Amino acid sequence: MNEGLVPEVTSEVAGEIGWECPPAPCQMPSPPELPYRELFLSLAEAIPDAVFTKDLQGRYTFINSAGARYLGLPVEEILGRTDSELMPLEEAQRTQELDGQALLAEHPLYTEMSERMAGVQREWRSIKGRIRWPDGKVVGLFGLARDLSPHRRSEAAWRHNEALFRAAANSNSDAFFILRVEGEGPRLLHLNALAESLLGCEARVAEGRLLSEFPHAAFIAPPHLCEQIGRTGQVHDEEVEQVLRRLGRRWFRRQLRAVGDCMVVTVRDVTEQREKEARLRLNERMASLGRLAAGVAHEINNPLAFVSSNIGFIDTELRRLVLPEEEQRELLEALSDAREGTERMRLIVQSLQALSRGDAATLQPLVLHEVLESSVRLASGRLRGGGRLVRDYGEVPWVLGNSVQLAQVFTNLLVNAAQALPPEGGEIRLVTRLLGDSVAVVEVHDTGCGIPAEHLERIFEPFFTTKPVGEGTGLGLSLCHDIIRGLGGVMTVDSIVGEGSIFRVFLPVVDKGQEGPALPGWDGER
Repeated sequence: MNEGLVPEVTSEVAGEIGWECPPAPCQMPSPPELPYRELFLSLAEAIPDAVFTKDLQGRYTFINSAGARYLGLPVEEILGRTDSELMPLEEAQRTQELDGQALLAEHPLYTEMSERMAGVQREWRSIKGRIRWPDGKVVGLFGLARDLSPHRRSEAAWRHNEALFRAAANSNSDAFFILRVEGEGPRLLHLNALAESLLGCEARVAEGRLLSEFPHAAFIAPPHLCEQIGRTGQVHDEEVEQVLRRLGRRWFRRQLRAVGDCMVVTVRDVTEQREKEARLRLNERMASLGRLAAGVAHEINNPLAFVSSNIGFIDTELRRLVLPEEEQRELLEALSDAREGTERMRLIVQSLQALSRGDAATLQPLVLHEVLESSVRLASGRLRGGGRLVRDYGEVPWVLGNSVQLAQVFTNLLVNAAQALPPEGGEIRLVTRLLGDSVAVVEVHDTGCGIPAEHLERIFEPFFTTKPVGEGTGLGLSLCHDIIRGLGGVMTVDSIVGEGSIFRVFLPVVDKGQEGPALPGWDGER
């Protein structure tokens, strides 16, 4: 397009546009001259940027096809004319001001500007500089201008798409991560609001950092798993169990998918669903247990009535007989023990019947030490195996509770303590004390094997047991925990493997005239 409009590269023409002609040949042979004119034209036509030159009066002396297209005119109608003749006055004045600054500057002038050309609003980045003769005289200026509008539109579209992506990700019910797998490990590129709460860190802080900097969240995308998925391309979907700070034990559905060199990870908290399923299973098993309890209670109740009645009859008849005093005393003591045993059985049957019907426990003031002594008697068979029972009772006021339920709790704790002792024996210590003015504390210490730390968090879960199959149902401590909580109390455990365990039961006392300390983990509501 410009071939007929760009003059031959003579010294005169070169001076006008600032090109330097090759030096005159000398005595030494020189390499053949390159076709500079053709190279310049080819380059100017190949690039998408506007390329132009102007004389000192602002007339165009050269412009390539891209520049002509931006002005919206053929090249022939541009050459020899000024910007005032080619564009609106305001844009022409702004361009001429920049041209003047470029002619006065010692170095090329770089600028960015926005203007409307040929009916289109464009964003420009340009460079303008002076054209000199070999003697240094300024004879015009050159310019290159790049239209940034497509780039700006791409940036705006990218920002818009990113905003849409973030909005969609944040509205997701799953924690959402995009990671790039690197030699150092997975690096966080993007995360949504739920992922922020899982990491415990805002996205703007976490993005760009390695996942290994968040050790508690390493389960999200273990490096070996990322490597395996990247190699096979298979989607990984599984449920994992984790213990997280501030959240405790949680269950998550985790899915990892490889996309290029990135990894898309979604993590859904399914803890509530799993707990509902566990409660449903517990309810089903408790219903079966209730039916069994009802049957056992019925089967025991009738013969128990006969035994109780006959004990009363024997006691009456025995007192009529004339026997040696010592012999009669021994027989009456034996009958008294039998009567006490039948009374325990009656209370147990009553408890089984309440369990089968789901009756609410009747609360009444109780002497805590009497309940403990009753539990000791009930567990006496297990306590005779070499373990030494030590009582360390403090002054404790009456507590509010249910004697049958509390006896069940303390008997279970004593039996468990006895089972934890080594074969050569050990010590079980019963401690009572008052915490503040409104909380009674019962502690059952043992010098047994202790409980591993990984089991402590689950010790009160239904059906969790460390005993061999057939020796434990996993319901004992769970039921005890539920009983104490139902009475408005709290049950805790501390244990060291090889040293023993301490189970603590916190119960509200009857007189709450003064506000006492809060129970551990108890806000006072039932």
